[in-house]
Amino acid sequence: MQVKFWGVRGSIPTPEYTKMKVGGNTACVEVIVEGIRIILDMGTGIRGLGKKISQEIKDGKNQDILILLTHMHWDHIQGFPFFNPIYLKESRIRIWGPHKANRTLEAILAEQMEYDYFPIKLQHLPAYFEFHEIEEGIYNLSGGIKIEAQPHVHPGIAYGYRIEYKNKSVVYCTDIEHFNNIIDRQVVHLSREADLLIHDAQYTEKEIGYRIGWGHSTWKQAIATAKEAAAKQLLLFHYDPERTDEDAFQIEREARLQFSNTNLSKEGDVITI
Repeated sequence: MQVKFWGVRGSIPTPEYTKMKVGGNTACVEVIVEGIRIILDMGTGIRGLGKKISQEIKDGKNQDILILLTHMHWDHIQGFPFFNPIYLKESRIRIWGPHKANRTLEAILAEQMEYDYFPIKLQHLPAYFEFHEIEEGIYNLSGGIKIEAQPHVHPGIAYGYRIEYKNKSVVYCTDIEHFNNIIDRQVVHLSREADLLIHDAQYTEKEIGYRIGWGHSTWKQAIATAKEAAAKQLLLFHYDPERTDEDAFQIEREARLQFSNTNLSKEGDVITI
């Protein structure tokens, strides 16, 4: 399993020189398992990934793309209109996301491409799309890949995902609030003995004190989750837009004192497990 980070920022892109070492694009992570590409979220980071995939498609390589959306907040879908494969008729794109009672997944994505916001409508795109609104549970893909989907606390419904293949596992759990600083037991279960846990670390302890209900974690809560779940490696993720590189690397140093196998996720990083 190969994991590459294309976007690690939370809330809004931050194209500022004090934040470029960690990265300024919003959430997008690519997981390659035996040639099958799984994309986690469609923040602005997906633009760069789309350029890579488009070239592969033009070179005659696999055109199938599976995208797992944690939820529909702007920073997790705002890269979709700029994802080059949607403009190629050869692309076959499956998008999975949490079921919502009030609107379909397709309708939400189409809304951000209405003429009020964008010059090209979803229904005019040449790529082939399938939209799947999923519930909590386990989904088996071809080749023995298993995906476990589980909801957690975040305004508007959000899911965490566990991707398993041949006794290796990657857990992606962003935009999670451990309410009242009580670590969510379901998140611990999803993260159980994960080889790689990618966990929301938007806030410090001081910051979260006046952002209760915003749906995010502190880096210390990410560590607590990793410890309780006996995760092998923790990647901090989804940094606050005000977090500078200097601040982020200081957090990494402090975090390693509490859980030695902790790292910042940074744009461009590739991890193989």
